[in-house]
Amino acid sequence: MPIRSIVLCAAALSIAAAPAWPQGSGRRLAGQVVDISGAPVPRAAVRLLPPDAPPVETETGADGRFELLNVSAEEAVLQVDAPGFATTTTIVPAAPADRALRIVLAPAPLAESVTVTASRGADPLATPAATSLLTSAELLNAPAGALDDVLRATPGFSLFRRSSSRVANPTTQGVTLRGLAASGASRTLVLADGFPLNDPFGSWVYWDRVPQAAVERVEVVRGATGDLYGPDALGGVIQVLTFRPTRPQLRAVVDAGSRGTGRVSLFAAGRRDAWSIGGAGEWLETDGADVVSPADRGRVDVPAESDHRAAFVTLGYDRDAWRASVRGSLFAERRGNGTPLQVNDTDARQLSVELSGTAAGGAWASRAAGGAQSYDQAFSAVAADRASERLTTEQRIPTTFASGGGEWVRSWGARAVFLGAEGRRVDSKVNQTSYAFTGVASRPAPFGGTETSLAAFGRASVVVADRVSVVAGARVERWTSTPHLATQPSHANAFVSPRVSLAWPIRRGVSARAAVYRAYRTPTLNELHRGFRVGNIVTSANPSLDPERLTGVDAGVLFAGARASARVSGFWTHLDEAITNVTLAVTPSLITRERRNAERVRSAGIELEVDARPHRTIRASFLAAVTSSRFRASASSPALEGHLVPQVPRYQLGAGVTYTDPRTLTLSAQLRVAGAQFDDDLNEFRLDPFAVLDAYAGRALGRSLHLFAAIENVLDEEYDVGRTPVRTVGWPRTARVGLRLFWP
Repeated sequence: MPIRSIVLCAAALSIAAAPAWPQGSGRRLAGQVVDISGAPVPRAAVRLLPPDAPPVETETGADGRFELLNVSAEEAVLQVDAPGFATTTTIVPAAPADRALRIVLAPAPLAESVTVTASRGADPLATPAATSLLTSAELLNAPAGALDDVLRATPGFSLFRRSSSRVANPTTQGVTLRGLAASGASRTLVLADGFPLNDPFGSWVYWDRVPQAAVERVEVVRGATGDLYGPDALGGVIQVLTFRPTRPQLRAVVDAGSRGTGRVSLFAAGRRDAWSIGGAGEWLETDGADVVSPADRGRVDVPAESDHRAAFVTLGYDRDAWRASVRGSLFAERRGNGTPLQVNDTDARQLSVELSGTAAGGAWASRAAGGAQSYDQAFSAVAADRASERLTTEQRIPTTFASGGGEWVRSWGARAVFLGAEGRRVDSKVNQTSYAFTGVASRPAPFGGTETSLAAFGRASVVVADRVSVVAGARVERWTSTPHLATQPSHANAFVSPRVSLAWPIRRGVSARAAVYRAYRTPTLNELHRGFRVGNIVTSANPSLDPERLTGVDAGVLFAGARASARVSGFWTHLDEAITNVTLAVTPSLITRERRNAERVRSAGIELEVDARPHRTIRASFLAAVTSSRFRASASSPALEGHLVPQVPRYQLGAGVTYTDPRTLTLSAQLRVAGAQFDDDLNEFRLDPFAVLDAYAGRALGRSLHLFAAIENVLDEEYDVGRTPVRTVGWPRTARVGLRLFWP
């Protein structure tokens, strides 16, 4: 069939019932632009391109609708563009018709840089880096029910264990990229609108802290970005960006499913003159699932359940080049971790302020935040037959934190410069009560510490010969950590984190990039001062830990075509003084470990991403990541030499396909495959490979209301999550149905 006929057929599919166009020399052309979740796309650029007349242009309103009056009745091309979406072209047939257009925008194809995260919002300084972008529509249409499960479809992403955040203890939700998971702490910085989501005490991540209905997009930048973001960004940066309250808007998601799971998520915003207000809230409960494998399960084992409440309110003022906003947020989480006595809860409060404007020919921004939280955790020892348990330890950890900083950026043609400074202070107290075999509680023993950091950073970019962009930056930081116990050592270190990267558009559709960098990560207060127990494994803290230091290089090539794009990336890193949980002693009833600095971890790998659009209604994706991450030159822990780093799979594969009918039907399926990995430093507890298939279907019930259904783990695969040494398993088959509302 000729290409023109194919385009005409595709255009016909995108036409739905609406008021008639008037007869005459011209016609009225109207329609609506939506994303693949059915949400309206405001401020999309709409251009009608008649063959023998000037283009006619307009912009969609808040409800995604547009109207063109008195346009030619001849066949014409309608082109729609919006940030974050692929350009969509539709053939509008000749002659009036009793139809209106419904244009569905697909997410943009692969790109080399995402401005907000890669450059802290300074457009001229976007870092050439391997980036992934998940839009609100993709998140809503994903079969997985939690943000961390959706992010597993990006190359190199992993939590410390394979389990979903819905049933995993928060302390195991440290995220890493590119094989740097030597311990449970995050080696990746996770932000929400520029403020850290990483726990200030332990650096793990509360993935449900941002209501789903409020998320506009998620950006993932792989590779150390310590020159801008400091010690938490050893593996990269993930940023959750919420909708700004720039217009009246309401978004709601309500769903319920098996395993007693229910969720309500809301986002609302309004604006009057220069003032705006926006807010979001989410409630989620689940009865959870059994985490111990059926073969090992005993009378003491119960489903790991959880519930959380999250909310924020933002008040903003925006006039000319000046902008100010204040946000207050609350979060509460309660969890049962698989036995009656193993429970934990978190309560957090935060207030943040942002100001921005212009000065000295450039733009400036400043932000400050402060808050408090408490984290409670109970540990138990389970009998060998798993018929009983006894309480061993209770911990209560109150934490206060404050941070502030500012930045300034200015560009001169092909050159730009960015300067900034920031500081942070965290104070945590670990109040621990131990219980003897008789059940008698010890007197609570308080310990913990205070951590402070001060940093100055800068970045400059220039375009040199043959359009090659060079971006160079560095960060100087001083970190101190002071224990509350005088018998423990204090720490004071200064670091320089440089990074140089370049991007080269070789020719149309082909571009290359490369970067070399050095970064560091300081031990968390959790690693320095808090021990823990998982199953029959006890891990001690180590107040003498030194910072980790990373040296790395990565490079990649992007091929972008009309219907397909592909990116190949390679990386090589050395992580010196890597903090890992080192096994000290093994008995039939107890394994004892301690956090220690291994001398070196070498991680290298290749990542492949493919995005294909064989038809305007079909989008297919594929990813593959092969990673080798091993301990090297470990004189302090010689038993680790040559062993694979725990929790790093040797390979990851993923495939997905989405079908979007412009008449409001969306279908999608996603396959995730992970290779074998180990749950311990000595590589004795192997976690086998697994494959999980998820599916999703959605349909519009009206202009603003949408019905959806999803099944996770369609084949009910029982896959390994941990060996403690008892085998624990992942999230089983789960179904859910729900409704989404978008207004206007």
